[in-house]
Amino acid sequence: MSDQSGFKVIPSGSACGAEIQGIDLGAGLDDENFRKLDAAFNEHSVVVLRDQLSMSPNHHIALTRRLGGVDRYTFTEHSHPEYPEILRVSNLMEYAKPLGNPKAGHTWHTDQSYVEKPPRCTTLFALEVPEKEGVVLGDTLYASAAAAYEALSDDMKKHLDGLSAVHQFSARKRGDGKNKELTPKQKADHPDVVHPVVRTHPVTGRKCLYVNEGECTGIIGMGDKEAQALIDQLSHHITKPEFVYRHKWRKGDLIIWDNCALQHLAVLDYAPPLRRHMHRTTVQGTRPQ
Repeated sequence: MSDQSGFKVIPSGSACGAEIQGIDLGAGLDDENFRKLDAAFNEHSVVVLRDQLSMSPNHHIALTRRLGGVDRYTFTEHSHPEYPEILRVSNLMEYAKPLGNPKAGHTWHTDQSYVEKPPRCTTLFALEVPEKEGVVLGDTLYASAAAAYEALSDDMKKHLDGLSAVHQFSARKRGDGKNKELTPKQKADHPDVVHPVVRTHPVTGRKCLYVNEGECTGIIGMGDKEAQALIDQLSHHITKPEFVYRHKWRKGDLIIWDNCALQHLAVLDYAPPLRRHMHRTTVQGTRPQ
C-alpha cells in the first residue's frame, strides 16, 4: 500500500509484520500519517520504521504518548538517566556496571502480562546492533497469537472459551532460565492477576491466545497438572514457525509490536565485545477482555 505522500506498507509475508516507509520521525509526524501508521500497526501487529537516525529521545517519547501514553516500568534500574520514560536495553558497561538490561526478552513472552492492564504495545529503537564478519546478530522473533488462535480446531476453540489463566510476576524467568530475583516490595506490588486464555483485541476484535510458559501458572477451575499441560500445549502452538516473523535489525530501526496479538523472543547469539544498545518504551493498555 502506498500513497502520494510516500507512505508505504510492505508486508513481511509472514503471519505478522510489515515495514513502513515514508515516515521520518525526526522531521515530525502529521496527524494523517500517524493515523495510517496506527492502522498498519493494528493490521500487522508488528511494524518497523527503518533509518530513523534523526529521531531524538523526545521524538521517541512523543510517539509513545500518541500511541496511548507512557506506561510505567516494573524494573527502573535501567531507565535512561535523563529520560525516565525510556528503558535502556544494552550490553554496554559504564563505570563497571551495566548501562542497561543486557538480557531482556530471551524467553518467549508478552510484555507485562502480570499486571492488570498490560501495555498496548512496546517500541524498541536500535542505536547499536551486534555484527560479526558482516552478519548482524541478535534477531528478534515475533509470533502471532492471533494467527495461532485462528489455526486451532473448532473443538479446541470451544474448549478454551471462557477459560482464564493466572499470570504470576514472581514466576518470570531470566535469560538464563532462572527465576528473577525480586525484592519484597516488588512481590507485594505485583499480586497474581487473572486474564482470559483467549483475549479479544481491543481494536481489531481478533481473538488471540494469551498464555505463555513461565508466567502463566494455572487455569481457574482446572487441576494443576491439566492446567500446566494446556499452558504448555498452547505456548508451543503459538511459537510454531508458520506463525513467526523474524526481524533482522539495522541501526536506526524503530519497531512497534502489539502485546495482545504477539509473543516475542530476543535471540542471544552474541556477546561482548559485540555491542547492542537500544531504547525501549511501553505504551499504556487496557484490561484484557
